[in-house]
Amino acid sequence: MNSVMNIVITVDDNYIRPALIMLESLFEQSHAQIHVYLLHSNVCGQNLGRLADHVSRLGGAFTDIRVPGELFEGAKVNKYFTKEMYYRLLIPQLLPQEERALYLDPDIIIMHPIEEFYHSDFEGMQMIAVPDYLGDSYYPERKQNLGLDGNDRYVNSGVILFNIPLMNERFHIDEMFAFMNTCGLTLEFPDQDLINVYFKDSIRYAPRAYNYTTEYVSTGDFVRYVLSPGYRRSERQRAVIAHYMGKCKPWKPSYYYKFYRIYQSHLKKYLTPRERRALLLRPWLVLQSVVSAVWRVVFGGRKGG
Repeated sequence: MNSVMNIVITVDDNYIRPALIMLESLFEQSHAQIHVYLLHSNVCGQNLGRLADHVSRLGGAFTDIRVPGELFEGAKVNKYFTKEMYYRLLIPQLLPQEERALYLDPDIIIMHPIEEFYHSDFEGMQMIAVPDYLGDSYYPERKQNLGLDGNDRYVNSGVILFNIPLMNERFHIDEMFAFMNTCGLTLEFPDQDLINVYFKDSIRYAPRAYNYTTEYVSTGDFVRYVLSPGYRRSERQRAVIAHYMGKCKPWKPSYYYKFYRIYQSHLKKYLTPRERRALLLRPWLVLQSVVSAVWRVVFGGRKGG
């Protein structure tokens, strides 16, 4: 068994700090050698140096691979999703010498060792991913719109383990481009929806602990989390990888979702003096966020009057 873990990230200049924090948590929890690959099209030299120095100080190896910016020029992007989200699909093509590679989103914290997950048996599948807690269970219409039936699981693309030899044997990027341009689907979460549709018969499902969403499903979920120590304790024991999905990110003072303190323990060393002062307002900003969330649930976003 190869003791080196190949970790792949894809970021632009706006997500360097979250990537540094995610990698720090990864190395803290790992006993294996780690080779970090960055896939990017326009990260500046200064930030490339920051990432390389960071990984070196943590004891790992670092390689940046520049992806031609025009490759996904026509691909659909929306909201806060950029074309870099598609780069994970190039991993088998760009790392043909490896047996496997683990893709990780930058808005993640590793809370326990992941070696067991990294060396999972693919069981003949091209990738291993975790069913999306919200998309799979709470929004069935999204699956229906993508042509997925009741037996198909909808996975999250933030943590994916790639079977590189098998993907290079069966998967051709040109065919995927053709599929993307002709399928006629409305892709709300472009790369994630595409992965779920294109690879739906080639994904092995992993336990939720390896991609645990931090968002609350409902206001009731938030109340249980706040009021029940047992609820929080059992949740923390299960989660190996915490994924801070959604628009409200843990580096924002208004963040009120799960695992805030864990993230802050890493974040504080990267804050500017101005950002440290902003954290003093956190209780008030969190209260505003909670009241807004309750208002949306109870009144459907209506302003009243």
